[in-house]
Amino acid sequence: MIDFSKECNFLKPSVDIDYNNIFAVDFDLLLNSLAKRYNLHIKQIELYNGFSSAIYSILKFLDLKHCVIYSPCALEYKKAALNLGYDLRLINRFENLFLPIKEKAVVVFANPSYLDGTYYDLNKLLEYWISKEATIIIDETLLDFCAENAAINYLNTYDKIYIIKDFSKYYSNEYLSLSSIFSNENNISNLRILEPDNKLSNFHMKYLKECLKDNEFRLISNSINIKNRLEIEKIFHSCKYVDYLFSSSSNSILIKLKNIGSKKFLEKLKEKNIKISNCLKYDFIDDGFINIYVSSGENIRNLKEAIYAI
Repeated sequence: MIDFSKECNFLKPSVDIDYNNIFAVDFDLLLNSLAKRYNLHIKQIELYNGFSSAIYSILKFLDLKHCVIYSPCALEYKKAALNLGYDLRLINRFENLFLPIKEKAVVVFANPSYLDGTYYDLNKLLEYWISKEATIIIDETLLDFCAENAAINYLNTYDKIYIIKDFSKYYSNEYLSLSSIFSNENNISNLRILEPDNKLSNFHMKYLKECLKDNEFRLISNSINIKNRLEIEKIFHSCKYVDYLFSSSSNSILIKLKNIGSKKFLEKLKEKNIKISNCLKYDFIDDGFINIYVSSGENIRNLKEAIYAI
């Protein structure tokens, strides 16, 4: 079965690790590598033992009443907000971004977005959120797949912005339990006070540190991912069951179907030995959508044959 449902980058950085010979990883050196990579100061970075851990930590730390998630979004935010007792509201990104929100709410926005990979110019939204004194969480997990602007520049202009990044997707290791929160130095200092010592795996820190040493990976990965994504888009544009595709800036493509439901469409592809995600678990997604993740050139050639045959 050729699998197009894997969220992780299909390309891998050059990492040479002897896992039988790993000692304590220098935490400050890893922070320095991240600071250099993302144009930050080490005092603006806190690391967490996984994506969910970062989300729970920040929402628990903020301890506010209202949470607004612009969806579809990673479901970990919804689960954490509900478990922590937030008054949760979901805003459908596909319909209206500028619906009113309550004063001093937590807002969660992924950029690029999950599923469709849309990159948003956030200037007007940020102006509105700031006017409502909102605390802003921007998920930039997928930003590494493109060359668009990060929200880092806003960290020095508004003191209630937090940027979350899960490293497992881009650095191609679904078992990598390392995520980060970027914010201003004061916010990170306050977050760090509540965090336990020695919370991170030396194996995972070593892996990420070695990934960051591969200076050519970003250029190679992004150029090939863009090329392959365009090829996949071209294939689906010619499919009689496709209504339209969302414009993506990541490794994920969201496709709106016509004259067929997602379950039946996926069954047709399964008969051709192709596996694609069923994304019905996400908010505001119905049986008319499928999403696919960028894969290798060889896999895409097999996908092309399958799509043209159905």
